[in-house]
Amino acid sequence: MKNINQIKKRVYTAIISVFAMVTVVTISSCDPTIDWLSYDLPEANSKADATPPTASFSASVTADYLTWTFGNTSSSATDYAWDYGDGNTSTGVDGANTFSGEGTYTVTLTASDKLGVTSTFSLTVEVVEPPAPAAITPVIVNADFDKLPKSSGSDCACSGWINKSLGAQGESSSGNGGSDNVLKFDNDEQDLTYQEVEITPNTDYTITVVASFKGIETGTFPSQLEIRVLSGSGYESGYTPAYFATAAEYPQDDFGYTSVAQMEDADNNLLVRVVDNPGDDGYNTYSYSFNTGNNSSVALVMRGVNGDGTPSDDKGFLWNSGEEEIRVDSVVVDPVE
Repeated sequence: MKNINQIKKRVYTAIISVFAMVTVVTISSCDPTIDWLSYDLPEANSKADATPPTASFSASVTADYLTWTFGNTSSSATDYAWDYGDGNTSTGVDGANTFSGEGTYTVTLTASDKLGVTSTFSLTVEVVEPPAPAAITPVIVNADFDKLPKSSGSDCACSGWINKSLGAQGESSSGNGGSDNVLKFDNDEQDLTYQEVEITPNTDYTITVVASFKGIETGTFPSQLEIRVLSGSGYESGYTPAYFATAAEYPQDDFGYTSVAQMEDADNNLLVRVVDNPGDDGYNTYSYSFNTGNNSSVALVMRGVNGDGTPSDDKGFLWNSGEEEIRVDSVVVDPVE
């Protein structure tokens, strides 16, 4: 009996050992931290990756010519490595990079899958600062001061040039080889021209005026021609300039400048030039340069000045032309090339 008991004990011990081994194997097979595939032996008839990755992408420049974006068009890939050719890299699906300066850069994308298969694709990009757009050449309506219909009243060389808040309108006259083709600033009067035009900010321009003075009189107040370029930043708050195709469309009041004080404020002037009477009645050309600063609109103003401040046809303004007539034949504003 003793031997039979010993045999039974040994059998029970063996059964328990086998059960314990099966339990350990079962528990271990559920452990996600163990890569069971790593213990597999290579198969003699294993197949290559059926869908290897293919790298590709497109390139686009943004409004900032230094910054480019790259759209990933790769297939069968899960991981991506970008090399922008300037020392910068990234690992996102799509790429983006701001280059430090102009130049030629080779951008490379390496696409890979979870089997470790990789594919590369490269594009060369030319980073070049685009040329600045051409500056606006202002469209000046009735720049030759022809006698034309205006928004109300009789035809006049002043058509398109009236601002009743700053001065009186000039008169049509003849000169420089034509008839009713110049604007006259009468002596001892408050004649003025005003027109708003569109320009390019931060650009140099030249204003050119062709004008004639009558011979100097014997008095003490010889006429002077004043030329101003007023900044759009000095317009009345909330005012938006409007530009018209014909002189007859222009209103005669309620522009961006509504008072003489506002017009004469030094902070509102991009250019002020005063032309003295040269002592003859020939037509002379006067050109002056100015920079537009941050303005996209300016107002062009001309008037006769240097009077005694008591004009004969007082309209409430405390300025007037001097003792000689001034005739303006044309005005042109061009960007400096």
